[in-house]
Amino acid sequence: MRKVILGALAALLGIGLVFFLFTYPPYLREMTTVKARLLAGSQILNTRHGQIEYAVRGEGTPVLVLHGAGGGYDQGLWIAKMSFGPGHKIISVSRFGYLHTPIPERVSIKGQAAIYKDLLDSLNIEKVIVLGASAGGPSAMQFANDYPDRTSALVLLSAVSEASVTGDKPAFYIGVINAIQKSDYAYWVVARFMQSAILNLMGVPGDVYAQFSGAQKELAHEMLDTMHPMSQRLAGTINDGQMIEHDSIATDSIAAPTLILHAKDDALVSFHHAEHAHEAIKGSQLTAFATGGHGLLPQMDAVRSQIAQFLASSGK
Repeated sequence: MRKVILGALAALLGIGLVFFLFTYPPYLREMTTVKARLLAGSQILNTRHGQIEYAVRGEGTPVLVLHGAGGGYDQGLWIAKMSFGPGHKIISVSRFGYLHTPIPERVSIKGQAAIYKDLLDSLNIEKVIVLGASAGGPSAMQFANDYPDRTSALVLLSAVSEASVTGDKPAFYIGVINAIQKSDYAYWVVARFMQSAILNLMGVPGDVYAQFSGAQKELAHEMLDTMHPMSQRLAGTINDGQMIEHDSIATDSIAAPTLILHAKDDALVSFHHAEHAHEAIKGSQLTAFATGGHGLLPQMDAVRSQIAQFLASSGK
């Protein structure tokens, strides 16, 4: 029996070694390309409230895009591409702790919103549509509340709107995600070879993924690719959790037309967040999808259509 066990272990180690030798070179090549692209694709602004990394793409109606956990300005650009048609000027930032935006000594959701305002001032942009996705929701709401004269519309996409509530992913799953985030190679392997598993951790139920078309799986692959290198996004993810848990989000002064888009089967940020935002923001419009999981990947055509209709009806 001992020989059998040792033989099995040796076989597993051998398979693991072969897998590593097969996958590590392409991983290194991809990370080299990604890191070069990230450095070339953004700028850093020093403001009186701290530094912020950002990128601007396109021309037209300005849109400030605030990415989710595990993201950065690159994920924001991808979300904007999925959510808006042509005719928009996309301003995408890396929030506190993501990529090249540091976490300030005094961190708060209100302070994060203040840096967005500083950025818009430097770009000479008076008003923006604000899109907050997932963990970008709190600072999107805060910005709309604190700077109503700078916010022409607010869109919340699978967005966090309060501290963790019943229905959100248990802490164990968040811990697994954080553990994967510590290793760029581990995340690359999981994202490349176990797409269904990583999406399940990120709030897309397995039965939803099972219905994905080939095009939707490719869309999921694109989204997962926006999180490379993952280790440069860990500090921001942890900071998000701490801010959401211990800070408050002001909503009393939100005057901009608001659209809330959320799936009822979102397994990461539960539908309670959408209901809470809808109740807290007077006059808001809630579009509930029966299915779609976190991020509404299989519903992106409908999401784009809903946003376009909402902005047209609001005169934006």
